[in-house]
Amino acid sequence: MTLEAAPVRPGIDPRIVLGATLAVIIAFLALVSLAWTPHGAASLTPLAEPDAIHWIGTDAIGRDGTSVLMTATLTTLLLAVFGTLASLFVGIPVGAALAVRLPPSRRTAHVTSMLPPALLIGMLVSGLAAPANLTLFLAIALPGTVVAATITRRVLAPLWHRDYVTAARLAGLRPLAAAQRHVLPRLLPQLGALGLELLAIAILIEVSLSFAGLGVLPPGTSLGLMLREAQQFMAIRPLLILVPGAVAVVTALALMLAATGLRGARHGA
Repeated sequence: MTLEAAPVRPGIDPRIVLGATLAVIIAFLALVSLAWTPHGAASLTPLAEPDAIHWIGTDAIGRDGTSVLMTATLTTLLLAVFGTLASLFVGIPVGAALAVRLPPSRRTAHVTSMLPPALLIGMLVSGLAAPANLTLFLAIALPGTVVAATITRRVLAPLWHRDYVTAARLAGLRPLAAAQRHVLPRLLPQLGALGLELLAIAILIEVSLSFAGLGVLPPGTSLGLMLREAQQFMAIRPLLILVPGAVAVVTALALMLAATGLRGARHGA
């Protein structure tokens, strides 16, 4: 009598688990700031040293650094999320329309290509005295839309023009039904990864523009603005700049890691 090994069921990619866990924890702590922060807006001793109460000290105007960090993270995430959603809402339909109507293209794009035009758009829009949030939204959404459309077309076109999709359409299956049955299951992981990558780059765009003085301005706060305001005190209060910088980098890397896992799971990586 022989025993046959049970078939191995593929599990969730650990990169997805780790990346999503880190991102969710950071987002949760940011959302908590809507209802609670360790300390209110009352002015404390400016540039106080970190201690058991004020974990990263206080900033130049006496605000608790941890409380400001929670609020700043929420602002950065909201700006990044809304800009990314706008990019996907416009870019995916445009890319899908191009993929269906045109043959597959070899043109490629990567989410990192958003950064140079985003900085340029930020400088141009800020020169028009536009509100800071509008500047950031446009700087994220406009290049993000182009990238989303390009990547959607590149991913969708080969799927749409495969023989089994063409055969289904010739057999009388409507284009939408053919897409839902044969294309969408293969496309969704790619679009999910695209959304996570766009969100990661959007966070870096906010940090870059606000650090340069082209984004969120006082009395508001964001991760980029925290870095800008704390840079002159780096020598005496390094945590005021190291911690917000670490939050931005870890959040972006967590999203990128989850995106890599999501795309790798689709390709069997």
